Amino acid sequence: MTFQELIQQGWADHDSKTAEVADRLEQNVGLVEDGNSAAAFMNLTIHAIGDHLGDRARAASLCEAALKQAGDEPGPGPFLFLAVSRRLAGDDAGADAAQANLGDDPAVPVRVGMLVAQGLMHAGDWDAAAALYSAQIATANALDAGHAGENACAVVSNNVAGELLQLDARTPAQDALMEQAAQNARTYWLRVGTWVNDERADYTLACVYNVLGRAQKGLEHADRGLATIAAGDGEEKVDEAFLHLERAKAYRGMGDDEAHAAALGVADGLAAGFDNDGLTSWFQEERAKAQ
Repeated sequence: MTFQELIQQGWADHDSKTAEVADRLEQNVGLVEDGNSAAAFMNLTIHAIGDHLGDRARAASLCEAALKQAGDEPGPGPFLFLAVSRRLAGDDAGADAAQANLGDDPAVPVRVGMLVAQGLMHAGDWDAAAALYSAQIATANALDAGHAGENACAVVSNNVAGELLQLDARTPAQDALMEQAAQNARTYWLRVGTWVNDERADYTLACVYNVLGRAQKGLEHADRGLATIAAGDGEEKVDEAFLHLERAKAYRGMGDDEAHAAALGVADGLAAGFDNDGLTSWFQEERAKAQ
């Protein structure tokens, strides 16, 4: 097994075969050979063993083993993930020691804190996740644009909003967090992403406002996402299909049956071109919600 195969297969299997992935990671830590491979290995380890298997100590220990394999100058990536793994395992002193290797940039705590908040979210500890996430966003927003924590803010904000969208029931506080996280995701994707990230952020916002019963806002974001795709330098037919589903949901919420049916028709036409069974199944699941 090559390192690339280990990581790719690990991400593919981590949800359905978590224990097997954990064992493969432990058995193949020797494939790590530099800082970049260590960071990729540790990222998967934290998520598969820590988030999914729930064994934070095991994840932290394996991250330490990966760092030892990375050589004398591993760069910042492995220390970032080591700090996250130790913080999630409850080893604050060890996390501080790892974080010290990242320098005194005020964005460093944002990067670490965002990833820790994401881990708490995956563990279902929403109170702790929300508190830490909100604190790190406040810090990030106070920093000058262009800081090193912006990508983490974009990614984690998107993931927080997406995870909350999947909950069967949310508290009012979680509704507020979901909306804020979706807005934060777009703010930071506009700084660090491409037009594709931009339109996908609008898709998330459309989903959020539709589930919150704010159909007009949902329609505005779906339309803006479609406009961004039209102005882009490529095609995103899959994204277009799902944006039209959100338009259909919005029109249903507004009581416009004709526009609702038209939006569903456009979405169906785009989905007819899908060549992936998993994608088609996802579309059908979302379409059922738009009926």
